[in-house]
Amino acid sequence: MISGCVTETVHPFQLLRYLPVHRVLICLHCRYAIQPGAIVRHLKEIHHLKRLRRRAFVEYASQFELADVDSIILPDETQFPVDSLPIHDGLACRFEGCGHLCATIQRMKAHWSSVHHLSPRNDGNWCSVPLQTFFRGNALRYFTNPALLASSTDSLEEPMSATEKPPITTITTPDLDEAQGLSSLVAYENNISLSVENMHLFDHYLNHTYKTISCGPETDGIFRIIVPQLAAKFPFLLHGMLACSALHLASSNPLNKKSYMLQAIQNQDQALPAFHLATMHVDRNNCQAILSYAFFLVVYGLSSESEDETLFLGNQRTNSSSNWISLLRNGCSMLCDVWSELKHGPLAPFAALWRDDIGVTADPNDPLLVSLLSAISESSETVATVQRFSGEDVHIYRDAALKLAGAFEFTRRFGASLSVWDALNSWLTQVLPEYFDLLDQNHPGALLLLAHYAILLKPLQAEWFLNGRVTKLMDEIGRRLEGNCSLHIWKLFLIARREFVS
Repeated sequence: MISGCVTETVHPFQLLRYLPVHRVLICLHCRYAIQPGAIVRHLKEIHHLKRLRRRAFVEYASQFELADVDSIILPDETQFPVDSLPIHDGLACRFEGCGHLCATIQRMKAHWSSVHHLSPRNDGNWCSVPLQTFFRGNALRYFTNPALLASSTDSLEEPMSATEKPPITTITTPDLDEAQGLSSLVAYENNISLSVENMHLFDHYLNHTYKTISCGPETDGIFRIIVPQLAAKFPFLLHGMLACSALHLASSNPLNKKSYMLQAIQNQDQALPAFHLATMHVDRNNCQAILSYAFFLVVYGLSSESEDETLFLGNQRTNSSSNWISLLRNGCSMLCDVWSELKHGPLAPFAALWRDDIGVTADPNDPLLVSLLSAISESSETVATVQRFSGEDVHIYRDAALKLAGAFEFTRRFGASLSVWDALNSWLTQVLPEYFDLLDQNHPGALLLLAHYAILLKPLQAEWFLNGRVTKLMDEIGRRLEGNCSLHIWKLFLIARREFVS
């Protein structure tokens, strides 16, 4: 296995493999395909190659004709599994003519609710299949052996069909063609005319931004169709959507970054007051818009922090522009009166991403947990100049450590399909509120746990709205810990940092 930091002796052909049948370029270390426009970024941010070192790899990659994400030729029965790609355990929908693929039962149930408008009766509605994907992150699309999809439908004794009557509650998902007229619909419904700048942001969202924040096929249609339709009725959602589109453009257009950042701030300033007012009067009419805006607020909070703030380490729970952490932690309770309706409505895949309980209990013999808990016993030997664990600190730290070990187990189950929403919900929403108080105090134990959480987030830091901020987080934790913690905690941090950069 090639190390994450590519050594001087590694040649381009040893790291990159071209598959001519599918027209994709596989990174042999990461074991997934690199999108055509992301090769330089991948080499820089994932493998830490300097400009001169990257040149040979970029020239090597430039000789190949790479297919766009949407035009990949998937393997037939004789080509599956694809060499150099990992194989994951997955599920295939057995609804007649469907064949939808996903990695977890929870997502399959959400698929049945939002796409087939039916409540799944039992596990006979799907079957186990091996899955692969060329890409990760927001471009992730699973495929399997086509023969397995055919056999799964043939073997179903009583296949669900489109002729079965759905429950009384109907869910309407518009055709994608309807999106072409959404810009004029938004302007009409709100009795406003979008400025040229905002129309540009709206078009960019419909064509690009929504794909980068969706976590797969289950949410693509919601972000692409349903959310803009809701934005036609709720201005705060429209401006939240435009703010994220502006931030997305700022991340990829350095020459116009200041202009796009200003547009993002202006739209967010218009969105927040109306959103806060709506949250004081949640009802069946506005609950879908509130839930949708929550996703944009999280993306905005992740991507727009000022340069003097570090991810999770700024004063992010009191600043109105970044109260997304509080929203992420308390969103379900805020919408509790309408949560059942959200879970069974067109936004069911959104609701499925918000979890009060991730359903994982940490193994007490988990090496990570044992290592983290050792910091408590060692704290009694800490010298007087270094902050110690009080009795209350021990309770808070132990709870957070147990949940962090559970978070790693939870995210391992997703494999390559892990989304930023899964990662945030796995731990950040689960810890006690007092943990954040310790974090604000630069408590060594709280910082140590956050360093390990950074390891969990690392696969996602190439997303534009994180943009290398996880690496900056790890560096800042090291700066705050050095000379301010016990020798044992410092050693545990160094081990975590080595794992992070490997």
